[in-house]
Amino acid sequence: MMEINALNAAIIGCGVISDIYIQSLQEKFKIIEPVACYDRDEARMNTQAEKYGLKPMSYEAILDDPSIDMIINLTNPAAHYEVTKQALLHDKHVFSEKMIAVDLKQGQELCDLAEAHHVRLGVAPDTFLGAGIQTARYIVDKGLIGTPLSAVVSLNRDFDVYADIFPHMNQAGGSLPFDTGCYYMTALANILGPAKRVTSFGRKYQPDRVGKRVDKPWFGEKSTVAADNILTAVVEYANGTLATVHFNSENILTEVPQLDIYGSDGTLNMGDPNNFDSQNYLQKPQNERTAFPFTHGYRENSRGLGAAEMAWAIRQDRPHRASMTMAYHVFELIHGMYISATTGQIYELQSTFDRPEALLTGYVDRGFWGPTQESALAF
Repeated sequence: MMEINALNAAIIGCGVISDIYIQSLQEKFKIIEPVACYDRDEARMNTQAEKYGLKPMSYEAILDDPSIDMIINLTNPAAHYEVTKQALLHDKHVFSEKMIAVDLKQGQELCDLAEAHHVRLGVAPDTFLGAGIQTARYIVDKGLIGTPLSAVVSLNRDFDVYADIFPHMNQAGGSLPFDTGCYYMTALANILGPAKRVTSFGRKYQPDRVGKRVDKPWFGEKSTVAADNILTAVVEYANGTLATVHFNSENILTEVPQLDIYGSDGTLNMGDPNNFDSQNYLQKPQNERTAFPFTHGYRENSRGLGAAEMAWAIRQDRPHRASMTMAYHVFELIHGMYISATTGQIYELQSTFDRPEALLTGYVDRGFWGPTQESALAF
């Protein structure tokens, strides 16, 4: 009988997103065990520790604890670099919330540190490992749309509302392309592979803001939007696919997500890659658009799926799928959009990555009679 040797993990950052991470890790996966947590807000840390049976610890104590194998970095983007760096320097594996850092050079430094210390660095978004995007990958890999030729990405939000709840969204590294656009670009990276170059146009709409929420300490405070909040781009992928990209954080709260791939023999409409259960629709010549059945599991909200898959990869000494190289490439691609919009020049991508292996098909059920979803991560 094969023993499952779980990795002990510490949660760093006990904010809103920590609930679904901890719940998923405790309920959905046998390979990873949350044991401790830290937040600079002591009350918030103690609340999550009591709620989920974790040990509240200082970050220094967590780093010095040899029984803790992995750091799960759920801090805000501005803190990602320092939190992850300290963990890597202490020879801890790290899975970080998106994105890898704020500054491009800092992202590269973290990748170099992980390699130098022979530890793993994984980065969200991990929704591409869920049922929706893995099924989309299956459709393309099986040639059901023929050769991918072009793609369309469109995402709208209202940061006059969102960023008044989470101010980091109007700060460097928190704009719509980084905060939510990364789900779209990671989905395409998983399916199409690395990008080659990008050209962009950007606009900063109403950069001067005033906090409007009376329930927040920044009510009435003035701030300035750090980056263009409307961005359009054209991306050329190494496989020849051309993608048109549209990000607008100054529209309305009602999102109309679009992520489509147009092939030589069909069209794939992928739904919202921010969700695990986005339905795929396949359009073939002279046929009605058809909802495609899910080929993979994890249709429910499974944040932390990437950390669990990385834990299995560590135990089996194989590459993990939410890799630092793919995450850095997507990070550079979004930076490249801003650089192109600023300079008026085409930005040539300097990084690349190996497209991760698709998960095994058929592991769609956690019920007694069905194959367990986690088994797809174990092989």
